[in-house]
Amino acid sequence: MNFVILGQARTGSTLLVRLLHSHPQVQCDGEIFGKHGWRYAPKRYLGPLVRRCPEPYIWYKAGKSIKSVYGFKLLVNHLAVTHRVITGLHRRGWQIIHIQRRSLFDITLSRLVAAETGQYGEYKPAGEPDELSLTLPPDQFMARMEDCLNFRRRELNVLKGIPYLAVTYEDDLLSETARNRRCSLIFEALQIEPLPVSTTRARSWNRPYSDLVVNYAQLQALMQTTAGQALQAAWTDLF
Repeated sequence: MNFVILGQARTGSTLLVRLLHSHPQVQCDGEIFGKHGWRYAPKRYLGPLVRRCPEPYIWYKAGKSIKSVYGFKLLVNHLAVTHRVITGLHRRGWQIIHIQRRSLFDITLSRLVAAETGQYGEYKPAGEPDELSLTLPPDQFMARMEDCLNFRRRELNVLKGIPYLAVTYEDDLLSETARNRRCSLIFEALQIEPLPVSTTRARSWNRPYSDLVVNYAQLQALMQTTAGQALQAAWTDLF
């Protein structure tokens, strides 16, 4: 059985890809429709066409795999036809995995830090030092919160009426025990032997965001404003 990981950025999807890929029977690709993979010729010229009709490319990628199980990551904003693709994959027997992050504040902060540093989920080798100090504009923080909320609505709309496995960053990916528990359930759903999972990569930053972001407290205070509370309430209603 093949699978797709659906979600939005900064939810732990890169870590999940690496964990699932560590199983000897699984090939799990990352963002096969991400812009970074389509920047150069000849793929640059094919990108618009593939994004309008992505299914043949998915079958091509799955067919090239030498592993018994193939999967890839699809961010909800990568395709205009995400609902059609997910529905079609489900009908073909693919397992749908939905990855999410419960904290609106954390996912928003993570997106802004990634945009400022260019570190988009590419975990680095453990032990590398990270000297970073950022000041994030409050107006951009509020705008990114709205983006995250809109992406969340799109995800749930795509998944409406489709059975899926849920992976929540805070519950399933923060400890080795939680990772192995959730991945074992995924492997069982994929009808392969559950095996321990691991990654040799560490988080992008060894320090907490409260140390990395100079105006962290100011951004936290935004959550208590009228606008911040409204966004948080709308987000909470979607869980």
